[in-house]
Parts: sequence; structure tokens; C-alpha cells
Amino acid sequence: MDVRGMTMNHTLVIGKGDLFGSVVESISVNRRFADVMNYEQYACELSNSRDGNTRMDNLIELEKKFSNYRSVYVISDSINEGFELTAFFSDLGTMRIIVMTDDSRHYDLYKKLGARYVIFSKPGTCSYWLGEMKQG
Repeated sequence: MDVRGMTMNHTLVIGKGDLFGSVVESISVNRRFADVMNYEQYACELSNSRDGNTRMDNLIELEKKFSNYRSVYVISDSINEGFELTAFFSDLGTMRIIVMTDDSRHYDLYKKLGARYVIFSKPGTCSYWLGEMKQG
């Protein structure tokens, strides 16, 4: 699935977990705001070898796919996946990386990896503000 071809947005929301699900639900009314990809889809595309590609080939393809995004929201309930995605988009040169996490202990590391903003959200809180922010 070519994410960039769906709506031609310059914003991507990527991740997994309850907070990610809440954000996706809150912006589903206005999908023109952002393209959405879950972490499992990203990992599957990265490790896909059915077409004969190596992991490096797949990485190059993902870099091409994601190169036009100006803003990326990384929302993951796993610090390893959050770090991986933040480093990937930072290396890609994404202008604005926003990380949403429920763990404030890793603020400095996310910043060092290239996140412009690190937002803390408690588990179970509503994240409707993300959709409201772009509409207002």
C-alpha cells in the first residue's frame, strides 16, 4: 500500500498501541489531515523478502516512500519502536518529528535522536486534540 498516494498529505502518523489508536480514531473524521501507518505495516515492509529484496533494498524503498513528509507523529507504546522510528525519520531529514509517549524518562534520548517535540500523555487519556489542532 502506497501511503503517500492515498491523500498526498505532508503529515504522517505512525506507531502502535492504545495512544496511537486513540489518535487515529480522533483524526479519522478528517483523513485529509494526515496519512496513517501502523508500526506492524512499517516493519513488514522493511523485512519483506517475498519480492527478493534485501533489508537494505526495502529500507531504500521506504526512504523514497516517506521522503516527502514534512511532519511525522511517532506514537508508540514501545520505547524500542519509538526510538527506531524517530532515528529513521531523523536520518531521512524529516523537518518536524513529534513523539508522543507515556514515559517521560526517555525525553532526552528522543530529543537526541531528532525529535523536535516530545509530548507526554497518560494512558487512558483522550488525544482528540491532535485533530483539533490541525482544524483550528
